[in-house]
Formats: sequence, C-alpha cells, structure tokens
Amino acid sequence: MTPQALPQAVPRAELTPVNKVDITTTEYAILAPDYLPTGWTTFAFTNRGGQEHFVAMYRLVEGKTIEDQLRDVAPAFDPIMQGLRSGEMTKADIGPFLEQNVPDWGLQMTWVGGAGLLSNGHSVEATFNIDKPGIYLLECYVKAPDGQWHTLMGMLHQIQVHPGPTEQELPDATHNLTVANTGISGPEVVKAGKHTFRIDIGENPPGFLPYDLHLAKLEEGTDLQQVYFWMDWTNVGGLRAPAPVTFLGGIEQMRAGNHGYVSVDLAPGNYLWVSEVNAANINMPFVVIE
Repeated sequence: MTPQALPQAVPRAELTPVNKVDITTTEYAILAPDYLPTGWTTFAFTNRGGQEHFVAMYRLVEGKTIEDQLRDVAPAFDPIMQGLRSGEMTKADIGPFLEQNVPDWGLQMTWVGGAGLLSNGHSVEATFNIDKPGIYLLECYVKAPDGQWHTLMGMLHQIQVHPGPTEQELPDATHNLTVANTGISGPEVVKAGKHTFRIDIGENPPGFLPYDLHLAKLEEGTDLQQVYFWMDWTNVGGLRAPAPVTFLGGIEQMRAGNHGYVSVDLAPGNYLWVSEVNAANINMPFVVIE
C-alpha cells in the first residue's frame, strides 16, 4: 500500500517522533505514566499478569476524575452481571438500567484508542492519536475467573494529558484494515514476519461502545463461535478469563473517522481479527504463510 501522505509543508526530517510509552498490566494494576502530551502515541504494552488484559483509553467529560468514575459509574456494572447470572435481568434491560443508574456524563466519555486484548507473557505496540488535553482513564474491564470486573479490582488508571506536538511522523503501514457495520475488510493472506496494520474505523455501531479490533492466534480445533460468545461482555462468561484463544493485541475503541496502528511479529498459522462489538459479524479470519 502507499504510505500515508505527509503534510507537504513539513519536511520529514522536521517531524516529531511519535511519543512511545511503556504500559504494563499485572493482576490487578495498569502501570502507566500519570502525564502524557497530546499527539500520536505508541503504547508498548506488555502483559505480565496471568490473565488476559487490555488497556482502553478514554477522556472524561470536563471536571470529572477517576474518583467520580469509581463512585458513580463503574459500580453499576456489577449488579448488571449479577442480574444476568440470576436470570432477573435480560440483555434488553441493560440500557434502561444504565440510564437509571449512571449519570449522563458517565456514558459520554470520548474513546481514543489504546492497546487491545493481550494474553499473558505477550507484548504488542499500538499507536493512536490523543487529540485533546484533559483527564483520561486507562481501563481493563475483562472479568476475573470468579466473574469480578478487573476495573473494580484496581485496573483503572488516570492520566492527565497536556498540549503536545502538532506534527508527527506516523508509522509506515504494511497492510490496511477497515471496520464497518458490514464487517472487516483487509488482507486474507499475509507473509510471516513483522507487520504494521493500519486500522480505520469507518462507521459507528449502535450503542455507546464504538468499534475496537483484536488479533487472536487460532489453533487447530478452535471453536470460532465460542470466541465470538466470549467477546461479548453481556454474556454470562463473556470477557471472563481465561480466554478461548491466545490474544496478540489490537487497537481499542475509537469513533468513526479515526484510525490507529498495530505492530506485531507473526509466525505462520491461522489468525483472527475480531471486535468486541458484534463479534459474530465483525470478524475476519486470515492466514500467515512462510
């Protein structure tokens, strides 16, 4: 593919490098900076925990902080899962429950990206644009084996973002992927080795969660329907560790019109791109060859 065009008025040598920061997850913490500049940022993400984790990043509405999120928003999701497990709630009840139990600002966060699902012992680089200053949160809301949300176990981290560089040199993508309501478009065969995938979010789905995209390594006999079921947090057992596949990273939620990059080293085998949102339709298997 043709690399993304650089601004003609800015010679490549004068561009600022993308900001690169180390992000580490454990049980149960996100180890990350407390301050970052705006601009294109690479999360060099390593999962040192024993469960799957991701690091989604979103901006809170002005005036709100991690304390507000932990007090007024995050606790509402625990009774939802309790109700679904007991049968006292159905998926159709989730929206009305959130409207009644979460303040308006609690579902008005601006999702900017982050690093996708990663199995223990793996590393990945995810690059995305943090476009505005403000108070942001990093979150992993995978569920522990007992069903508890990682968020409520300590995996919520606040970052204050201040103004940063305006012109930066973006990664050179080797392949393009586009996520739309009809599915994912991209290469079905890729050669083994290091690749940087540019992921464009072409449309917004219904609901408050925008699309993300995660990369999974498939083994012989992997049940794709089980993977799609697991990706849906509203399912009893959904997003509940352990995962049915090995995850190698991805890009977290962002609204339509935005894009990010995922850099990975792929061995030959069968793989799957899949979104947490509507996984049964927003997925694309592909093959890596020698």
